[in-house]
Amino acid sequence: MTETQLPTPSMVGSMYDRFNDLFTQHLGDNLHLGYWDDDTDDTPISKATDRITDMVAARLSPRPGAEILDVGCGNGRPSVRIATEYSVHVTGITVSPHQLRVAHARPEAGPGLGHAAFQLADAMSLPFPDARFDGAYAIESLLHMSDRARAISEIARTLRPGAPLVALDFYQDGDLPAEDADIMDRLHQAFQLPPLARVGEYETSMAEARLDVVDFEDITGHVRRSHRLLADAMRRIATDADFDTETRDRIVAYAELNENIGIHPQVHYTLITARRR
Repeated sequence: MTETQLPTPSMVGSMYDRFNDLFTQHLGDNLHLGYWDDDTDDTPISKATDRITDMVAARLSPRPGAEILDVGCGNGRPSVRIATEYSVHVTGITVSPHQLRVAHARPEAGPGLGHAAFQLADAMSLPFPDARFDGAYAIESLLHMSDRARAISEIARTLRPGAPLVALDFYQDGDLPAEDADIMDRLHQAFQLPPLARVGEYETSMAEARLDVVDFEDITGHVRRSHRLLADAMRRIATDADFDTETRDRIVAYAELNENIGIHPQVHYTLITARRR
């Protein structure tokens, strides 16, 4: 992907305006991958995606009354799950007006502990003062940032000293063969993604933002099933639903690309925990 093709927040928001409901329908009302212990784990995807949220929350380990930032809150399900479970207040941000409407419709949306507030905001230019939050998390949202280092720096700026940042994202280990690089480029263009982070990129960006990485866990093998399940669902939707040709072709392309990234040996999925100095 060339520099001129890097996604803008508006482009990312428009993509989710169009496809958010389609994705969440098959991801247990979430917009991220699920976690399974092993191949014998028969947990349904609705609970497997909630499990990812719970893993993030456990690493945040917020005290009651804490103020938490959800970077890329999607439709708000993770925000309200964490807010109610830990009696904290979560501020969720998105670049999608449709996601914002869905999040605002949740009964747990609003001020106060055990609730979540939502707003439109760009993670690369956060509208919050320094040291505003007691913790932050980003579940598969940094992968959309055209300047990940800037987004990480902005998140760190809003964290109080000692506050954790928990992030889930893909990264790429080494250069891809030409045919795979073409598949990846089509994925980037179809779903508003800049090139994947490379090995060491997150550690470097976090260190520059005064964040100390305390855990970097590769959980690729535990989430792979999500790609296959979602790809199968997308193919069924494209066949059964009454979409125009352009939308149907895009859904089928997503299924193929999603399945490819899920099995590619050089594409990894990691759970990162860092702490503000």
